[in-house]
Amino acid sequence: MINSYKQLGTKYLKGNMKRTILTLVGIVLSVALISTIGLYMKGSQLSQIENTKKLSGVSFHVGISDYDEEILNKIKFNPQIESFGLMSQGDIFPVGEVSVQMNFADHQALNFLTYSLLDGKLPTNAHEAAIDSWLIPYIKKDLQIGDSFELDGKTYQLVGLLNYSGSTQKDNRGRLLTYKSEFAIGEGRILIEINEKADFNEVLDELKSITENDNIDINNELIRVLRPESNQSLLTILVIVVSIVVIATIVVIYNAFQISVVERMKQFGLLRSIGATRKQIRQIVMKEAVVLAIIAIPIGIICSLLALGILQTIFLIILEDSSNVPLFNIDWQILLISSILTLIAVLVSSYYPAFFAGRISPLLAISSRLSINKGKIKNQNNKVLRKPFSFPLSMALKNVKRNKNRYTVTVLSIIISSVLFITFSSLMNIAFSSKLLNDSSKSDLTISIRDDNNVSSEHQEILEQIKVIENISEVSEQDLSFEIELKDTDQYIATVEDIQKTIGKKHSIIVVNNFEENKAKNEEALIIKVLVYAFIVVISLIGSLNILNTITISIVIRRKELAALKSIGMSQKDLKKMIIYEALIYGFSGSLQGIFFGCILSYIITYNATSGFLNVEWSIPYIACFITFVTALLISYLSVLLPLRRIQQDNIIDTIREE
Repeated sequence: MINSYKQLGTKYLKGNMKRTILTLVGIVLSVALISTIGLYMKGSQLSQIENTKKLSGVSFHVGISDYDEEILNKIKFNPQIESFGLMSQGDIFPVGEVSVQMNFADHQALNFLTYSLLDGKLPTNAHEAAIDSWLIPYIKKDLQIGDSFELDGKTYQLVGLLNYSGSTQKDNRGRLLTYKSEFAIGEGRILIEINEKADFNEVLDELKSITENDNIDINNELIRVLRPESNQSLLTILVIVVSIVVIATIVVIYNAFQISVVERMKQFGLLRSIGATRKQIRQIVMKEAVVLAIIAIPIGIICSLLALGILQTIFLIILEDSSNVPLFNIDWQILLISSILTLIAVLVSSYYPAFFAGRISPLLAISSRLSINKGKIKNQNNKVLRKPFSFPLSMALKNVKRNKNRYTVTVLSIIISSVLFITFSSLMNIAFSSKLLNDSSKSDLTISIRDDNNVSSEHQEILEQIKVIENISEVSEQDLSFEIELKDTDQYIATVEDIQKTIGKKHSIIVVNNFEENKAKNEEALIIKVLVYAFIVVISLIGSLNILNTITISIVIRRKELAALKSIGMSQKDLKKMIIYEALIYGFSGSLQGIFFGCILSYIITYNATSGFLNVEWSIPYIACFITFVTALLISYLSVLLPLRRIQQDNIIDTIREE
């Protein structure tokens, strides 16, 4: 029993479950896409921050040397500076063929250096130390974390190993890091962390004003990933992408409600004839929109979190240390913004159909004359369309022409899906064109001989000697050095000892370990690739379902019209061909326009990337365009198969008599 006209909307949704589910799917996909983009961006940013810190080995933003008490106080009492620490270098002590550089840091400075740690922990007092792992054979054979060792008459406990640094190995000067509590004014340098909520540019300008340019060291790479909004080119790309998604959301929802209103014109006319006002009719449609949004938004958010959870699981499987990929990061602010954006999109996209429903004339709606469009009859001179086999094609073309609104909405849905795919394919090409993903990996080890001028004639002999070492799989000579690939990188220390025994006794050599640096770069490249490919899959899936949803709804609401065609003699075969031709026309027209606009947007994105932070050249994305064209036609064809099966099973008389 209906106690209020407002209950009519809910009753319609329950009575037309298939239509309701299709509309819900459209809204769910929209909110899932918006929230997924937001969470992807946040997760990707956090991942980039972690990888940047890992590659550089530090997490401070600015370093200032040659400071005085005034500068220290300005930093100490600056509310926009989160924290600061002090670090200095001490004496250099010879240890066999190499030397050790002393490094001192207080507790806060050590916190900035946690990313330089390969194993163990950082020192917490002056009797603990962390050293470069390659120094172990020189300081004490079989030295392990927890053991004690002596250096310059002082005993230290080894608590951690620092990551491999190519520069220290080339100089044969390793690092020893220990704790120091008191620093003299001007000793070493100040390491500064800026508050995340502060204006970085303002703080940097302020720090530059209190010291000389030569005394300030800015961690630009870390600041760039921390504050992506400061990059105008990147911001432009993000605005374009999000705008496309929001427009796609509005189109999908508008399409569903417009079709629903057109289908129920007679019902709204009856309501108007018994006293319902325009405002009440609008409220019925708007209430339907709100109910669907309330149901769909939580489901869409759950789908988004599931997608991120699956992606995080993939990283757990393929990466040794997936803790640096905090992709599954639930940011409630992003989820709230996504929900509000979707709700606004639902209300905006349903307003015009609601407004249209309120203006329906009762007499015209009841007589079904609103669905009749007057138009000029043109003589068809196309001989091809007169042939018997082209009759379904002729009918399909006429059906497309006679309902421009349905054609526009359906094609617009395909256009947006095509633009989304081509745009994100361009973003993928930009990501894969970056220096990081194309930077050729170095070998695991690089060995240089110091007295090379005296032993150039012995290089071939040295090469053969290195090849026979057990853990070495490949050796090549390049730029007067030997590039070595290891079978097992875990046996690095033992292999270096074997190399020292083989050629180190006769020649002074420098061994540089590259595999940890390569590992970090390869992991970051893999993360970017997985993120990009996963996002392309999500975009493709959502775009495909969008096209499928739109065309399916446009066919389902014409059941009475199609039954009428069968009642006047149109065969089931011709009817099927006609509907398939209509779908292919939508797919053909929409994909071509989508390709055109997609190429324009991809050029804009590439131009902004080129002028901003990457050096890439734009070219027509032929592969993405071809995939878009073929996929649009294929999905358009598949989208009519299910409605066709239902239409074939319909009873002609019962369908025509449906209200």
